[in-house]
Amino acid sequence: MIATALIGLVLIAVVGLLGRRGGGVDLADWTVGGRRFGAVATFFLQAGEIFTTFTFLGMSGLVLGGGVAAMYMPSYLVLGYVGMFLVAPLVWRLGKRHGYRTNSDLLRHRFASPALARVTAVLAVVFFMPVIQVQLVGLGTIVSFMTGDETAGTVSIVLAALLILLFVLWAGLRGVAATSYLKDVLMVVALVIIACGVLAAHQPEGGLFTAVSEQAGELLTIRPSGTYGTAWYVTSLLVSAVGIGCMTLPSSWPAVLSGRSSKAVASNHVFLPLYTIAVAIPVVVGFYAVAEAVVPAGQDNAALLVMAREALPAWLLAVVLIGGAACAVVPAAGGLIVVSTLVAANLVPDGMPERARLRAGRVTAAVVAVLVLALTLGRPGLMADLYLLTYSGVIQLAPANLLALRERVRVPAAAVLAGIATGESVVLVSAAFGTTIFGLNAGLAGLAVNVLVTAVVTAVRRRDPDQREPVPA
Repeated sequence: MIATALIGLVLIAVVGLLGRRGGGVDLADWTVGGRRFGAVATFFLQAGEIFTTFTFLGMSGLVLGGGVAAMYMPSYLVLGYVGMFLVAPLVWRLGKRHGYRTNSDLLRHRFASPALARVTAVLAVVFFMPVIQVQLVGLGTIVSFMTGDETAGTVSIVLAALLILLFVLWAGLRGVAATSYLKDVLMVVALVIIACGVLAAHQPEGGLFTAVSEQAGELLTIRPSGTYGTAWYVTSLLVSAVGIGCMTLPSSWPAVLSGRSSKAVASNHVFLPLYTIAVAIPVVVGFYAVAEAVVPAGQDNAALLVMAREALPAWLLAVVLIGGAACAVVPAAGGLIVVSTLVAANLVPDGMPERARLRAGRVTAAVVAVLVLALTLGRPGLMADLYLLTYSGVIQLAPANLLALRERVRVPAAAVLAGIATGESVVLVSAAFGTTIFGLNAGLAGLAVNVLVTAVVTAVRRRDPDQREPVPA
């Protein structure tokens, strides 16, 4: 099984290395594939950044704690894709016209504010780096559990980090796109194998939900209050949907900007909601784990792996292992490119030549990879804790993104900065003190304050005749 894990990682890396095909000659080619990807490539890129190790580990684990509240993920994905259907083509057109590579590029140009670009780039890096680390932690968990060898998990993390960095430096987004095809096929195959194995091996008397009702009937309804209560479900769904729909996640931008046409980008959001059906498989497996009561206390996130290990022969477990590894490696590689691009495009000094920016991006990728690897091995919970704030933090960019897409931007950059600052303050204070307002997601509360402050500062600034509005694109 250990050999299978190593072979799977090497296979993923080789596919990524072969994905270059002459690319990577400048920063635009390295980060957005030269803006030549068709509908199929952009589809798998967008699917790849959503379906990660959380699909393998988190969804089934969430069922054990929250029951049907776990369905918030497919719900917010569908709503988010509706938003992206409207927003992404506009972003693509502006990006094509003005050469955008990141969200911060859009905000810098549309609000005529380098400061806004730098602030938003820093926020995106801070809130998104944990996503990379969590993929590596998830990979180690999968390999350790499936092989029964903790050392194997550590070795797989180190090898994965090195291979990810290698094909990111060599092939850039083209390499990620190439591995996305493999990753999504492996993920679906692995989930189907698990589902068939569990259905064949476990047949609770009276049916699945009768057994769940007897074991933990409260999991079949969303509770009015509590950790996974109605307030949590509704507000977390809204925060995540707005985050995706308004393209506040930095990982959303390469897939959109790399498309060769706005039609290719828009068509994906018609079919991506259907792809979320795959998320239902870990949810169903999670309910089987509840019915069978086979998951040890404190190991909720291993529910899907426990059920797979009990139901499948070793050779099929090997397929599941490789699929799980792919779900970690590909999003981690995409995240590494995203963070590196934000630094190279928005945080290095103005006037730097494009080739120098490309070198800066590659150096950043190496530094970030080493940093994330060190934290994963030394303090695996440090950035994982911050990961919980990812959506709440990046959603504060939603008002700025929507305002930037208007034909003429009439809100000053100072107002947007003030709104973002206050919104992020609400999120961070809530996280630091563990407080919520009526159980609402802190990101939604921060967004409300963000919008209010932006409106107030805009009204005040408009009374000053010396203040100029940003020019239209």
